[in-house]
Formats: sequence, structure tokens, C-alpha cells
Amino acid sequence: MPFALSYGGSYFFRNVNGVAGPLLAQEFGLGAGGLGFLTSAYFLAFSLAQIPLGIALDRFGHSVVNAVMLTTVALGATLFACADSVAMLVAGRCLIGVGAGAALMSAMSAVHAWAGKERAATYTGLVMMLGGVGAMLAGSPTQWLIDRLGWRSVILMLAAFSCVVACMALATARHTRPLAAGQTMRELFAGVAAIYVDRQFWRVCVPMMVVLGTMLAFQSLWTATWMRDVAGYTDRFAIGNVLVAGNFGMTLAFLSAGWIADRLRERGIAHMTTLKGFMLLTIAAQAWLMALPATWPHFAWGVFCYGANGMLIGYTLLATRFPPELTGRVNTSVNLMAFSCAFVLQWGIGLVVNLWPATAAGYARSGYYAAWIPLLALQVAVFLWLVWSVRAGPAAEGARG
Repeated sequence: MPFALSYGGSYFFRNVNGVAGPLLAQEFGLGAGGLGFLTSAYFLAFSLAQIPLGIALDRFGHSVVNAVMLTTVALGATLFACADSVAMLVAGRCLIGVGAGAALMSAMSAVHAWAGKERAATYTGLVMMLGGVGAMLAGSPTQWLIDRLGWRSVILMLAAFSCVVACMALATARHTRPLAAGQTMRELFAGVAAIYVDRQFWRVCVPMMVVLGTMLAFQSLWTATWMRDVAGYTDRFAIGNVLVAGNFGMTLAFLSAGWIADRLRERGIAHMTTLKGFMLLTIAAQAWLMALPATWPHFAWGVFCYGANGMLIGYTLLATRFPPELTGRVNTSVNLMAFSCAFVLQWGIGLVVNLWPATAAGYARSGYYAAWIPLLALQVAVFLWLVWSVRAGPAAEGARG
């Protein structure tokens, strides 16, 4: 439960700027590029923490690491809530990103340690479901709270929540037995190197980093402004409901994607093939959103987030390729690439949008398309590369994770 709650909190922090972003931009005088950098600072810090985090998880165990990281989240949230300058906002957001980087990885390590293989998928789904709940709470429910309490009070409430969950995580430390406790730092880093030279790692990682990076860039910031400036939504609660719909699609993926992949595997369809199916679904949803931004947007954003998060079966696919003592480092290596991509894309979208003059109502419609069309083209190219690379190396298709 503490690991599931920490993941829910991390997803709330990841997405809260989708609601609070316009208020931050107004209060601190931020343009699209500045707002994009502020929000994406979470992803930058998250990414930089991943390799040290993976080593720490394998060396010291998930309970202690998660407790320390949640304390870091609480410190960052307090700094963010008390900020009187953009620099303080960025520093707080970075601390939140560093601390939140442990949430899912420590939870997955706990599942692998405490649940048998026959129950691992179930418990992983439950953990991710609470992450989805945290993301949904960062939509219209948070808009309601911010209207009544202010964004600073809401962030401080999350800081207190992080402290409570840190204590809960620390209480489980006596049940934790790190798998790589006896390894030297040289051996720990050698394990990281072995991951990055593996071809199958890149076959799975590249599609995940491009698709998840794009989804995260929009989900945690640009979806709200897209709905306002492109789809023509003016009511903040209506926009918040679209965010909730997207996060519902993500939560549904958490609950069902692994089950679907396992059922298809029983019928002879490899996890890699299922991964390609989720990617194709995501590409189709993005094409819909660009062609018909105001037509059934709740459904379209839900499908986009469902397909992108369905690709998280890539973690399972890779987990069986490497020894158990590398589990933390494998997962964080994927995270490093995906969240680094999210940082670049979220900030980059803001920079591109900023090239067009803003109006009193928001940002120029053309700027969004100029940013998103190349991203969609990149995803199509990566999909075609994935199809070609798997056919060129049939052994990859045999890794059924």
C-alpha cells in the first residue's frame, strides 16, 4: 500500500501543472516556453536520478529508498508552494521530480520481491491503478480545490501526504532483502553497461521513449491549453474533465494491458507484437486529435493515453531478459530514456508554440500543429523501424517476457 500510494502521489505531482499551469503563468509572467520548461523540469530531474536510483534500489532495497525519496518530494513541494520567484519554482519542481522518480520503480521492486510470479501482474496492475487515480485527481477535482484553497495550499497538502507515506514505507524495511547487496560499485555499474549494449533493450526502449515522451508532454501540461486554444473549450471544468478522461484511459491501460498481453501470448502472439499494436493505436488517436480536435475529445484523449500506457508491457518484456538482481537498473534505464524524451518534448513544444504571437485568449493554433505534426511523423518512422528491426532479428520476437 505505501508503494502504491507513493505512485499515486507522484502521478498527481506530474500532472498538477495541467490545471495549475495557467495560474502559474499569470502569477509569474511565464510565456509558453517558460511554462514548458518549468513543468518539464520534473522530467529532467526525474531522468537524471534514474541510474543512481536503480543502483540504490538493487543495493539498499525499495523500502529505505522510497522513504528517502518521498521525503525529498515533501521538501520540493514545500519549496514550490512557498516560491516567490521562477527559480524557486524550478528548484522545487526538480526536487519533486528526483523524489518521485522512485515511486513506480520501488513499487515494482516490492512486487517482484513479495509477490510470486503468478501474482506479480495483478499487484503491478493494482499499483498502477492508484497511479491512475492520482492522475485523475489532478484534473477537475484539483481545479475545484484550487478555486477554494489556492494552488499553494493544495501543494502543501501533498507535501504532508508524502511525509505520511514515507513513514509507512520505512516501516516495511525489515521485510526487504536487496538482491545486489553484496555487489561492489564496479559490479553495479557493469550491470548498467550490460543493459545499454543489449539490442533488445533498444528495440523496446526507443518506441516507448518516443510515444510515452509525447504522451507525458501533453498529459502533464499541453492537453489543457490545446483544448482551450485549438478545440475551443473555454470552461476550465470542461477542460478538467477531458484531462480526467485521458487519465481514465491511462488507468484502464494499467489494469488491462498486461492481462491482454498475457492472454494473447497464450494464443501464440508475442508481447512484442502486442507492443506494436498499442503503438499503432496511439498513432491513430493522435491523428484523430489533430484532424478533429473538438470531436469526441474525451474519447480521443482516452484512447491516446490508453495506447501509450499499454506500451508499459515493455517493462515486463525486458524483465525476463536480464537477471533478477538487475531488475531495478533495467526499469530505471527505460525510465531514463522515456523521461529525458518527455523533458525535451514538453519544453520543445513550448518553444515552438512561442514562435507564434500569443493572443489575449491563449497561444496560436498554428504553433501547436507545428510542434505536434513532426512528433507524429517521428512516431510513424519509429513504428516502421520497429517492424523492420523485429523482422530482421527474429530472436527479438521470441522474447515473450
